[in-house]
Amino acid sequence: MKVIRGIFHFYLNTSIHVALAVVSLISATGLILNNSVNIQLTIFAFCASIATYNFIKYGVEARKYLLVANRYQQAIQIFSFLSIPIALYFASSFSLNSMVLLGFTGLLIGVYTLPIFPGLRNLRNFGILKVLIVALVWTFITSLLPMLEADITLKWDHYILLIQRFLLILILMIPFEIRDLKYDPFELKTIPQQLGVYKTKILGVGLSIMLFFLTFLKDELVSGEILARSVLVLLLISILFQTKEKQSPYFASFWVEAVPILWFLLVYAIATNA
Repeated sequence: MKVIRGIFHFYLNTSIHVALAVVSLISATGLILNNSVNIQLTIFAFCASIATYNFIKYGVEARKYLLVANRYQQAIQIFSFLSIPIALYFASSFSLNSMVLLGFTGLLIGVYTLPIFPGLRNLRNFGILKVLIVALVWTFITSLLPMLEADITLKWDHYILLIQRFLLILILMIPFEIRDLKYDPFELKTIPQQLGVYKTKILGVGLSIMLFFLTFLKDELVSGEILARSVLVLLLISILFQTKEKQSPYFASFWVEAVPILWFLLVYAIATNA
């Protein structure tokens, strides 16, 4: 049992779970757009997510990230560093538009993580703006990037998909925001700090309902999409009402982050049985 627990913690701490969530959303986008799986994009996203999230979690102070004495942290560090050249290799074949998008996304991640200007905080320390940037980055990588790599000319339905993905990420961040409420200084002005826990949950429910009804604004509905969106929204609302300030250690970091994986499996199951 101790070995299994150790493997599970390494799985979470190395951001493999997050990377699988990113890959799942990319794959779900491909299914919704009736595109084949882009293996290069999938491997890039998996490795880039590991490197990026581990840097955000452990490497904000470069000296502490490079000079690690703890063997466990060294293993995470090595795992992260090995992911970088793999991500760069597969990104090298991307289109020019995709590279421009990645450059802009990298800039957003940079200003989110690092204090760009002396004496100023990074954007991670600005509550609502932080949430919007994270949602935007995830939307770019999991929705817009697959569209660009598939050489799709963006139309109305694609914009609806982008908005729905943005809303999904915003909703999934709410349990994390509520979890961190007791740790965040008040000057961050996070959504739960300004609205309170109950109203924040209601906001999440409202966004979930909006996400669902946006489906009916599409010009062309993919077979089974209404069913898939219905199940997703019910799952999101259930999670929101189960969210508390005092959470189990794995409620947000495992179960909430598993929603994109479950969403992909649902979309895949419906697509293959249509």
